Amino acid sequence: MLQGGGALGSYQAGVYQGLHEAGIMPNWFSGISIGAFNAAILAGNLPERRLERLTEFWETICNSALFPEYPVDDRFRCSPRYR
Repeated sequence: MLQGGGALGSYQAGVYQGLHEAGIMPNWFSGISIGAFNAAILAGNLPERRLERLTEFWETICNSALFPEYPVDDRFRCSPRYR
């Protein structure tokens, strides 16, 4: 069960990354708000592609659409790859 809240959603992605790296592959997902986005990405992809797709999603939403020429400082990245 994945709750809502933008920052919490990014933490969920990091937790999934940890589970993935430990070889734990959940097969049921449920969520609300941003947790529903994460759950949909996880449930809608093959287990071997889940982490890649989740990382792609978080990298996309964490980049500025208004000022793409100004990359986000790595200290403020919300993708699990940058934690």
